Amino acid sequence: MNRIIRLNNVECRDCYKCIRNCPVKAIRYSDGRAEIIDSECILCGECVVTCPQRGDFLESQVDAIRRMIERGRRLVASVAPSFISDIPVGSMEGMRETLRLLGFADAGETALGGEIVSREYERIMRENEKDLLISSCCTSVVMLIQRYYPDVLPYLAPVKSPMQIHCAMLKQQYPDALTVFIGPCYAKKGEAELSEDVDYAITFYELREWMRSAGVQPVFIESAPGDRKRARRYPRQDGLVKSMTPIEGWNRVAIDGVNDCIAALSEIRHGGVQKTFLEMTACEGSCVNGPAIRKNRYENRIRGTVAVNEYSGNDDFGVTTDLPIRMYHNPEPVQRSRPTEEEIQAVLKKLGKDTRKTALNCGCCGYASCRKMAIAICRDMAQMDMCLPYLREKAESHSHEIIDSTLEAADQLIDKQMRVVQNIASILGETTAETKVILTKLKEAVQSDD
Repeated sequence: MNRIIRLNNVECRDCYKCIRNCPVKAIRYSDGRAEIIDSECILCGECVVTCPQRGDFLESQVDAIRRMIERGRRLVASVAPSFISDIPVGSMEGMRETLRLLGFADAGETALGGEIVSREYERIMRENEKDLLISSCCTSVVMLIQRYYPDVLPYLAPVKSPMQIHCAMLKQQYPDALTVFIGPCYAKKGEAELSEDVDYAITFYELREWMRSAGVQPVFIESAPGDRKRARRYPRQDGLVKSMTPIEGWNRVAIDGVNDCIAALSEIRHGGVQKTFLEMTACEGSCVNGPAIRKNRYENRIRGTVAVNEYSGNDDFGVTTDLPIRMYHNPEPVQRSRPTEEEIQAVLKKLGKDTRKTALNCGCCGYASCRKMAIAICRDMAQMDMCLPYLREKAESHSHEIIDSTLEAADQLIDKQMRVVQNIASILGETTAETKVILTKLKEAVQSDD
């Protein structure tokens, strides 16, 4: 998978917010700058949202899409249901007309693929194919399991995401068309690179910028009163659970936010969780709070959820497909070097954090504990100067050295002046001949001091 997210290397300097907020610590810090480690990243986008200098994509596909339109290629869009929380179009009909102004031939709701996914999840539970089932809709969650919890993979639903299923349906409907997924997250860009059914993927943020540059205003078309589908609940917290029919004997639990997902996966790893369907989404508040919608952690959760609630309902689209919808996810375990205990203790000693009293675990460096930072230093992921208490103690020590050096020089100067004064004082009571001898000695004494 190619790089999807990059940090602003020009402006990045001595700030650890991205490390502090990265749930899997997939960021290397060196020479005062942070760098994402692609093989360890799960594309959750937290670094972008929390970066004071605003991280960015490595390359947007908007220009490539526009070139395809200019060449006369037919493009159709699969629009994630969270559009209703971010683009003021009122309905899918409004979104379709807006995209046509940009040159798209047609557009449909990714929620259609979501409905097929929900029915497949129900079937897996109903037939007891697994005794524990984790949703496979969120790409970042899938990557989290593949890379950090590969032993939990047997519980991950072997089902394609709504994006892949819907884009395959669009290709079936328009065989000569290119498909473009438009959604709220960066992770779908990575998933699209691996899918033969998704040709391009852009975010709502990119779409808004495209509309602005093209002078296209959103076309608002109010949704029909009876047009309320439950698959449109997907973008909200517990939306997937709410789009499904309860299966007897099965519990349903919704978990949002990577850190809570990590806690749940750790619990699963230790056993004891059975007959439970787990809806897992990487973003707190789910897709309405995706990183390509919000500019900060708490920007769109309430308004976005309300918009989804008002646009969704209890009916089904009634869509079916004969296309393959199964997909088995392979493990991609992260390979991290493991420093020895001696190496860790040596770093802690250099940091002055080798005792319970001195190991403050303040988190200023971005790591949860001094030990975890020491491990990162051993792996060349972090630097000692990232530790604020260490840096302060180092500065104080340097200041003391300067003061001590200054005091020593002052003492030497005072001693020299005192000797001169003493010699002058002794002259005052002597004879002329004796004074001449004493002055000569005084001159020699000053010269020797110089």
